[in-house]
Amino acid sequence: KLLKTFITVAHTLSFSATAEILHYSQSSISEQIKKLETNLNTILFERIGNKIKLTSTGEILVIHSKKILDMCDEAVLAISYFENDEIKGQLTVAMTETLCFYKLPDLFKEFCELYPNIELKLKIGNCYDFPIWLNNNIIDIAFVLDDKVNYTNLITKLLYEEKLVLVTSPLHPLAKFSELKLEDLQDQILVLTQKGSRYRAIFENYLKEQQVFCKSQFEFESVEAIKNFIKNGFGIAFLPETTVKKEIALKELVKLSVLDIDLKIATQILYHKDKRVSPVLKALLDLVEKFNEKVIY
Repeated sequence: KLLKTFITVAHTLSFSATAEILHYSQSSISEQIKKLETNLNTILFERIGNKIKLTSTGEILVIHSKKILDMCDEAVLAISYFENDEIKGQLTVAMTETLCFYKLPDLFKEFCELYPNIELKLKIGNCYDFPIWLNNNIIDIAFVLDDKVNYTNLITKLLYEEKLVLVTSPLHPLAKFSELKLEDLQDQILVLTQKGSRYRAIFENYLKEQQVFCKSQFEFESVEAIKNFIKNGFGIAFLPETTVKKEIALKELVKLSVLDIDLKIATQILYHKDKRVSPVLKALLDLVEKFNEKVIY
């Protein structure tokens, strides 16, 4: 109880806001913090007027309190698993739109069928946000599309790599060429995903390095919107190959073969190194391992 109150105060930096969140009186919150400080023989917050700030020892306690509270929650779940012989609990998973719609639906469909008592929450975002969310314990695990990356405070597991490809409509003037040079993209119109997309950043950085400058860019939030836009012969898109396999097979889009472009992106999972692998999280990790070859191919 005291640690939960302390963590909430540390997050809000307000006794009154904490009282409202935890449904206590403000005086009760103050008493709980004072009791915790007495028990630990330290000062956790500096009080200056109406404002409070964590002390150095308070910042240390925040780190350990989160671990303790997580372990308490996991102990309750473990007892529940033992008594009911089933896995249940909550799992919050973050992923990019591309992974959510094109690569992982089958994985999570089976996960929900295997573990109907796990409450699964999905958060769609971009890869730049996920490490922050993991560090703040907002999510349990993230599926990312990115370069191969390593973080000092996160566990990273590579699932697979795939090609990034240039595609356009069969009606586009460049579609008739069996092979193109990089400079053929000069002054072409690009249709790209929104800023924050890692494969957009990879492509733009590569063009900049090669000093290739395209005429203009159109930006869409949705991969589906991009594909529908370029099907009419307007512009060139740069997307993970998985997202356009169907359209290429149906000859609605064509893949442009460009010399010297061999760019790839990696699907990876991330979770915090200090995150205890609960039975709920382990269930997902085990299923990912099983699905890995299916996802790749």
